[in-house]
Amino acid sequence: MNHSQVPHTENPDNIKFASSIIDALPHPVLVIDPEGTVKAANQEFYSRFGFKRKMVLGENLLFFEDKLWDSPQLREFISRLKSSPEAMPQFYLLLPSALKEQIPISISGKKIDIPVGGDDLFLLSFSTAKETGSEITYRKLLNEILSEAPAFICILKGPEHIFEIANEKYLQLLSYRDIIGKKVQDALPEVENQGFITMLDNVYQSGKPFVGEEISLKLEGSNSSDQKIYLDFVYQPMHDSSGKVNGIFVHAVDVTEKVLNRKKIEESEKELRNWIDTVPVIIWITNQNGEGFYLNKNWYNYTGQELDESLGAGWLRAVHAEDYHKTLEEFEKAHREQKEFNVSYRLKTKEGEYRWVIDRGRPKYGSNGEFQGLIGSVIDVHEDKIKEQVIIEKEHRTRSIVEEATVATAIYYGKEMKIEFANDAMIEVWGKDRSVVGTTLREALPELEGQPFHELLENVFDTGETYWGEEDRVDLMRNGKMETGFFNFTYKPLRDGQGNIYGILNMAVDVSDMVKSRNLLKEREEHFRLLANLMPEKVMNTNAKGEAIYFNKNWLDYTGLSREQLKYSGWKELLHPEDRNQIQTHWQESLEIGAGFETEVRIKNKTGKYLWHLNRAEAVKDEQGEIKMWISTNTEIQRLKEEEKRKGDFLKMVSHELKTPVTSIKGYVQLLLSMLKMVEDKIPAGIPLKPSLERIDNQVVRLTRLISEMLDLSRLEENKLELRTSVFGINELVEQTVQDIQLTNTQHQIRIFHECRAEVNADRDRIGQVLINFITNAIKYSPENRDIEIHIVAAGTKKVGVSVRDKGIGIDEEYHRKIFKRFYRIGGVNEETYSGFGIGLYLANEIIERHKGSIEIKSRKGIGSDFCFKLSAISIEN
Repeated sequence: MNHSQVPHTENPDNIKFASSIIDALPHPVLVIDPEGTVKAANQEFYSRFGFKRKMVLGENLLFFEDKLWDSPQLREFISRLKSSPEAMPQFYLLLPSALKEQIPISISGKKIDIPVGGDDLFLLSFSTAKETGSEITYRKLLNEILSEAPAFICILKGPEHIFEIANEKYLQLLSYRDIIGKKVQDALPEVENQGFITMLDNVYQSGKPFVGEEISLKLEGSNSSDQKIYLDFVYQPMHDSSGKVNGIFVHAVDVTEKVLNRKKIEESEKELRNWIDTVPVIIWITNQNGEGFYLNKNWYNYTGQELDESLGAGWLRAVHAEDYHKTLEEFEKAHREQKEFNVSYRLKTKEGEYRWVIDRGRPKYGSNGEFQGLIGSVIDVHEDKIKEQVIIEKEHRTRSIVEEATVATAIYYGKEMKIEFANDAMIEVWGKDRSVVGTTLREALPELEGQPFHELLENVFDTGETYWGEEDRVDLMRNGKMETGFFNFTYKPLRDGQGNIYGILNMAVDVSDMVKSRNLLKEREEHFRLLANLMPEKVMNTNAKGEAIYFNKNWLDYTGLSREQLKYSGWKELLHPEDRNQIQTHWQESLEIGAGFETEVRIKNKTGKYLWHLNRAEAVKDEQGEIKMWISTNTEIQRLKEEEKRKGDFLKMVSHELKTPVTSIKGYVQLLLSMLKMVEDKIPAGIPLKPSLERIDNQVVRLTRLISEMLDLSRLEENKLELRTSVFGINELVEQTVQDIQLTNTQHQIRIFHECRAEVNADRDRIGQVLINFITNAIKYSPENRDIEIHIVAAGTKKVGVSVRDKGIGIDEEYHRKIFKRFYRIGGVNEETYSGFGIGLYLANEIIERHKGSIEIKSRKGIGSDFCFKLSAISIEN
């Protein structure tokens, strides 16, 4: 066992060499430098004199312990030792022990041959006076030292390196080969190719020592098995009295175990690092000062950092700026308090993206329990962190929504139904304050006793089945009085991660007003149905989609069917086949736009006869304008239709009968006007013959137009109105029509605005007839403002519109749809001053519809009117 204490000096190898020599000696021995400072002492020295190491080691031999050994004899001995090249013979003196006991001592000394250059060292050997009887030569002392030394020691003489001396351990290493007096290359032939002979030659020739560290040596064993060891050694040149190298002192120490252990450790560390680099996480290690000295390759692959920028505290540069200080503070605290480190932060990847990670570390300790730093791992948890944030945000948002929601919500925990949560809406429903939260439902609402709700809650808690309450009656003590309400509500079981029920979610909507309104609506429906049954019309009620839900008694009496038969499309089968498609189309359009519906239709009665009816439908809308239902009435107009037919037949007859005489009258008027031109100068002045004939001609033209319209009306009824289509320019037709009209109507100014030019494929005469009707109506109903505008405009894709605008008397909006009906004229005092039969606009509308066009009207009472017809165009140019 090594008992020496070696302080740190400028020449540690020399001290190490000296210590290796003296440790095994059985006598008290000291090593001092030229200044007398004690550099080493063996255990026998301390035992013999009773000194502690700290008293002597590093102290001057003459001055330690208050100059305990400071004596003229010892000073003289040390002085002679330093100046003499030879060994000092034994010197006798008394030296005090630690207990101040004077001990007779024989001391001898010799300068030590140091393997490595540096300060001289001197060996002092002590023995008691009774041992001084025998003379021990220095060579004998040296042999004893060498034999007891724990190192491999030998002396080689001459340039051929002949073994002169070898200690026991050296001989043991060589399996006691016969080497003394032999050359190294002869005694140890296996070392020649290992470089040792070359090393010895270099030392001998240069005179400079050689120090080898952990040099491998292969020796041949006695059983033909090779032995490999590792040595730390010194080849120290030895000089004769003239200073010439005459040999080499060899000192070697077996460090095989240390080397093999270190290599094993290095291999283990290499394997460990390889293993650490293969795990799919980042591994890091710090020292006791918190400085990072190892990061596995996953760190560099993840962050893109280089080795030199990551060590120490460099790894923190990859942490997000917002997380940097928190991470650094926790990291330093873990090292300072030697405890676990656990923190989440955002780490920058090599792509420049910051991702959430969890960094955990634990303290690591040495074999003696000393703190050596932390070892930890970094795991990417970005997706989980984002999900966690989303969940937290959703939970927060959900709780906020629930707390602020108008839907009454509460949560009851446990079998006792403890109120864990109730939002303001639920507190309002209960008519209580927030003090009820934390109490049981029975304590908070004692008025529920005798009502079914406690039993319902217990059943939901026991069975796990959700309960849905619809318009259930609840009696609650609200604001000091019992009130009855109606609620739609749910009792939904809440389960934990194992599926166990731990509470109930209660959500409720107060539908008291709705229930009361429905009851009131039922009463009103009864009144409505009573009134509907008393009405002479056939009344039908549909929902917003047009599905029939009610027929009054007149429907049942007229058709002979039940309400159920009429509901399920039976009423549609009662429509005349010729009217059915048209009615269905118009009805669908009304449903889509929410506009009123009016048409004439034939409906079959219970005898199988079809009778004419005027069908009207109007939408019933709520305050937001949403359609709630439709109410339809069917008024029988069979007699009116028969009357109209008789009127039509009469007009047809009259038209045919009048056509011939009217034509003759016009011919005679034209003849008289032409003859008048020839005798105009012979007619006495003051006789209005020509104006009278012209007035007659105008009236005949009006009568001819009326007869034509009546004939067209008849053709429409008989479906004999034919269209002779051709391609023509609408602009030219407008210009020609205006020119013709202005020949007889010079008082009105008609201006044409060509905003586009278009060609259409239509019946030119019929479109001209519509145009004449629009312009003559504008002239007729604009007696005060005589400006009329005609605009030809593009009306969408491949459509052209002709708009006739006046600033006349205008038409109320309620009549906009009615004026296109046959024989319809707006009643009133002012309207009676304008002549007409209500045929012109009816014919115009029929003509445009047969051209698959449309007519629009914009008019306000007292402002004027804008009648516009639109047709498909073959070509349009702006």
